[in-house]
Amino acid sequence: MGTKDPLLSNTPPHVDAGFAGTLKNIQLNDLIQMCCLSASSLCMRVNKDDRIGTIFIVDGEIIHAACEGLVGEEAFYQILGWQTGSFESIEVSTSPERTIHQNYHFLIMEAARRVDEASLLSDDDSIPSEDVDKDRLRVLIVDDSPMMRKILSSMLTTSSSRIKVVGMAGNGKEAISLIDKLSPDLVTLDVNMPVMDGTSTLKHIMIKKPCPVVITSNPGEGSSRAIFNFLELGAVDFMSKPTKNQDILVQQQKILERIQIAATANVGKFRIPRIPKAKDGISGSHPTEEACRSLVVVVSGPGGHPEQMSLLHDLVPSVAALEGGVVAVQSLPPLFADAFARYLLERCKCPASPVDKQTPLAVGHCHVGIHGCPLTVTTNDGIPSIGPVDAELSAGGFPLDRLLITAAETFRQRLTVVLLSGAGTGEQTGLRAVHESGGRIILRERVSGMVAKPLDAVVEAGLADMEVKPVDLVKAVHDGLVTKT
Repeated sequence: MGTKDPLLSNTPPHVDAGFAGTLKNIQLNDLIQMCCLSASSLCMRVNKDDRIGTIFIVDGEIIHAACEGLVGEEAFYQILGWQTGSFESIEVSTSPERTIHQNYHFLIMEAARRVDEASLLSDDDSIPSEDVDKDRLRVLIVDDSPMMRKILSSMLTTSSSRIKVVGMAGNGKEAISLIDKLSPDLVTLDVNMPVMDGTSTLKHIMIKKPCPVVITSNPGEGSSRAIFNFLELGAVDFMSKPTKNQDILVQQQKILERIQIAATANVGKFRIPRIPKAKDGISGSHPTEEACRSLVVVVSGPGGHPEQMSLLHDLVPSVAALEGGVVAVQSLPPLFADAFARYLLERCKCPASPVDKQTPLAVGHCHVGIHGCPLTVTTNDGIPSIGPVDAELSAGGFPLDRLLITAAETFRQRLTVVLLSGAGTGEQTGLRAVHESGGRIILRERVSGMVAKPLDAVVEAGLADMEVKPVDLVKAVHDGLVTKT
């Protein structure tokens, strides 16, 4: 299909029709994704040597493609198989008959899969490692989007001279080969990729050559369960991919912090959580509407998700027997609060609910909070409750501090804080309030945990009352509450 196609209008060159220019070092699939995301309508004519292909996009949907006698999906895949060339967008006067019915996500993924099958393990994205500075954190980025790989690489290397991106891969099979070749200190891993997806890749990494893995994805309702599964398979942490509608410098700083903490993980200490199969109903717990007399706050960070899952299964009913409740704080994006509560209910039969409004702290309940969403404990007519803090009130300081300070004021010696692997405590203002009010701070045993560095700071500050093996945590909490109530 050439320029004489009747579907293409011959707009005079003097008519204002936007900008003309050149985009360098960008892939065709990224351009198509941008057009589809913006719900554009256009014809993209692509030239490769003496070959010409056309792709029609109408209201953000790919409806037709033609190339060298082929039409429909096969023509689309052939065009996207060209790794270099030129393109121009042409105004569409009328839409052609639809020959493509798959959505653009599927089409782009399938095109990438075919390219990878034709030329697996290409080193085009690999970065030479001969002169790598061994004092720097060596990162391998795995993502099927060339644009996202470059964005992440730029954010990591420009924000810290202590990080070096030693390689990039577009699918799991490439990643496994590069891990063998480059031995990175840390891998950022996309969830959905052609050839080999994130789940299979993570399993291969943990079996063949374990190293810290941070999952990168755009969080959504459909992805939450997959993220929890990744964390239970050995991924150290999860972080959202950077987005254009948020402050890029803030995102960059958060990504850097998570990468640096995750890199300290000793993945050899990872253990798949052994959660007993729950019987029908709630796992031994008997939640009531009665106000709790004691409270346990369980804080988890990078590397601590499997520990938290295993602990809560037995801790919630144990605390309920002593007229207590539990608050579980997880280091996940705010969108995951509701999904995590449902996951706890389904996976552990734990009576969990997200703290999205002022809620009474009741016996036998597990209230789910997120690190980045500050919570506060208040008392009304002797009934303790927990709820989110207004954005204006939460400005400044570490989010966990307000929760611990207000919980200490309410429960005093009947408050227990359990810190699991990777649990961040900021400047420890909240922990000091717990300590001074007579509450207890219990650490899971650092020597057997994946991420011990944040817990080291608590011990150095003299704020830890006990350091306990994971199997003894429930008993330690229970025995302490018995003496305080």
